Amino acid sequence: MLAAFPTALYLGLPEHATVLPVVTSDALVLPTAVRLPTPGPRDWGVAVGDVVNIGGYVISLPSHGIRVVRSWRPRQVTAARLLPDCYDWSALLDEVGLGEGLTPRADDVLCGALLAARALGLDLPTELPLTRTTSLSASLVAAAAKGYAVSTVVDHVTAVAAGCPDLAPTRAAVLGIGHTSGEALLEGVDRIHDFVNSPLPEGIPS
Repeated sequence: MLAAFPTALYLGLPEHATVLPVVTSDALVLPTAVRLPTPGPRDWGVAVGDVVNIGGYVISLPSHGIRVVRSWRPRQVTAARLLPDCYDWSALLDEVGLGEGLTPRADDVLCGALLAARALGLDLPTELPLTRTTSLSASLVAAAAKGYAVSTVVDHVTAVAAGCPDLAPTRAAVLGIGHTSGEALLEGVDRIHDFVNSPLPEGIPS
C-alpha cells in the first residue's frame, strides 16, 4: 500500500507505473481508479507498506473486502490529425520526478502537455522516463500519454483544441485539482497550445 487518505487509497502493483487507486464517491476520480458508491471520510484499516491482496474482482483489506461489480470507461482526449511540426520534449522529460508529493509538479506539467499534444496533433515522446518518479505519478503520466485524465482536465483540453473563446470555466475547474496539480496541468496545456499557435519567425517557411 502506497498511501491512504480519508477519500482515497493507493495500491501499488508489481510494475512501477501501475497503481490501483480506490476512491470514495466524492473524491477526484482518476482514470485508473476503482470508485466506491459511498462518500468519505473512510477508515481503510491499512498503513503504508501493508500488503493488500487483489484478485477475483476483490480487493482484500485487513478488515474488509471491496468487491468490484462493474467496469467503467474513463474519459479520453480525442487524438487530432498529426501536424508536421515537431515538439522538443527534452526539457519536460528531463524534469520528470522534480517536485514534492505523490505527483511532483514537473510530472503534472508533463501530463498537461501530453494531453494537449494529443488533442492538437503533435507527436508524443517515444519514451517516458517513468522510473524517475513515484509509482502513482508514473501511472498518471502513462495514462496521459494515451489521452486519459480526470473529466475536468479532458473538458479543458477539448475546449482548448476546439478554440473555445471562453476557457475561464474549464480553467477554474482544473485549478481546483489538488494543491498545485491543477495549476501545473494548465501550465503544460498552455505550453503546447502556445507552441502550436505561435507564428513562425519571419522568413522561415512552414
